Amino acid sequence: MSGAASQTKRWAGWEPWLVFLLALAFYTYTLQPSLAWGDGTRLQREAVTGESFILAEMVEPAITPDPFPFNRLGVAAWDHPLYVIVAHTLVKLLPWVARLWLVNFVSALCGAGAVALMYGLLATQTGSRAAAAVAAAGLMVSHTFWFHAVTPEVYTLWALLLLAALVLWQRFERTGRRRWLFAAGLALGLGASNHLLAGLAVPALVIYAALEYLAQPKPRPPVAWRQLIGWAVLAGVGFLLGFVPYLIQLVRLMRLLPLKDIMGPVVGTTFLANLLALTPVGFLTSLVTFAVLTLVQFNPVGVVLGLVGLWRGARAGGALARKVAAGYLVYAAFGVLYHVSDQFAFFLSAYVFFALALGLGAAVVLAKLPGRRRTWTLAGLAALIVAMPVAYAAAPGLVHANGGGDEVLGVPQIGTGVRDGLAYYVNPNKHGDYSAWDFGLETMTALPPNALVLAEWYTDTDEYFVLRYFNAVEGIRTDVELEGWPTEDPFGFSADLALARVTNEIGQRPIYLASLSDFYYGVETLKRDYCLTPEHNLYRVYPMAQAPAGAVCEP
Repeated sequence: MSGAASQTKRWAGWEPWLVFLLALAFYTYTLQPSLAWGDGTRLQREAVTGESFILAEMVEPAITPDPFPFNRLGVAAWDHPLYVIVAHTLVKLLPWVARLWLVNFVSALCGAGAVALMYGLLATQTGSRAAAAVAAAGLMVSHTFWFHAVTPEVYTLWALLLLAALVLWQRFERTGRRRWLFAAGLALGLGASNHLLAGLAVPALVIYAALEYLAQPKPRPPVAWRQLIGWAVLAGVGFLLGFVPYLIQLVRLMRLLPLKDIMGPVVGTTFLANLLALTPVGFLTSLVTFAVLTLVQFNPVGVVLGLVGLWRGARAGGALARKVAAGYLVYAAFGVLYHVSDQFAFFLSAYVFFALALGLGAAVVLAKLPGRRRTWTLAGLAALIVAMPVAYAAAPGLVHANGGGDEVLGVPQIGTGVRDGLAYYVNPNKHGDYSAWDFGLETMTALPPNALVLAEWYTDTDEYFVLRYFNAVEGIRTDVELEGWPTEDPFGFSADLALARVTNEIGQRPIYLASLSDFYYGVETLKRDYCLTPEHNLYRVYPMAQAPAGAVCEP
């Protein structure tokens, strides 16, 4: 179906809602029921308390926030003001609901909403409900999106607002009513208040404008600059209105800290410095990783359909196909170049655009197939989609059966090795997973009085945030000090900070390490004078002469 003809299509009112309910049921069943691991734990703490963890950990007398809500909610690259505001508000409004579950449920709600919007957008634009269903279901069970829809993460809220902006933009183009363009800008501005990834929409829009101009038949008409500027101003006003939550928090933060101390974290300069140091080998590694993970998300057939959609999608989607191509190009490039430890999460935006391309490609292919072949093709696509969750569930066991473990994917060990990290990160199904809660409660309960735990927040993210949640939020074992150095630059960190604490306090209190990192804790130096032995899921530091009988010191 041509793009022009598809513009006359309208959503069937009940279909996106049905898709939403089905996706929500799927995500609710597979939802993480309690405390998560890693960065998710940090977000749970921030959503429960309404505070950014770094600002909450700052105890300098000079930092005196105002008396209003969210007075310690920051705007650094790792802060997500809109997400925290929404989740914390729900926690306050629904005190009878388990708060950790509720925070996780926000991800499920937004994920289901994004899946429904994708279905509606593609069904409207292509006129093919089957292609729309293939794309929506493919996104729903794709590994990274599913993982983020059932754990406490900000990316499904970002995907929801991104797709909402696309839907509203398409409605503006279909109807010519400028209120929809304003609403599209508002949705994107809210997306920026949630995650600064929204800023990449600007280069994507420039690329789309170029593609749209080149797609016009020759001789091409002159550009209506006055009209374009008017539309840009209208959308920009909507964007600024959506960006207000972020701007308010920025102004409030300027009361606490000098602007020069804010601007670095705002634009993520620490991580951008790493980007500038990316080597050709590192770039190729990122590129291969992105390609392999795309296959993991959508299976080989889905990838082929996505490529068809990127190349020939205009036959089914018209201008939408060019928007999808521009968005995919920008967000895929950013994900590949942004070489950080949780890089897989930054691929998610590109996956959303690729799922749209998959739907466009499916519409192109299905339109060419006769009845029976079309039916069998749809049955095969449905079988592949159903097979993806089965494959994710089986993969960790297969790796373990062949002698592999967390090291296969570089998943960090938790403490002395108490988590099956491969299963946690490979299988998005988190139904009944209380492992993080059990680790935190067991460890904090068992630690001796007045213990000091050294868990640098960047390298030992899981241990720091899980244990600190019990300590700071649940109020369990407040006598235990958890040192994570949250205000220190993790890339310029000196192990001398940890060595000094061990040397000065080993005779006064029990000391534990979250891991055996030499860079952060100077473990090789410690081994000269101390016995490092597993105890209470961590590593206890004993003077050699005081190590208990039977203690196995790390070599």
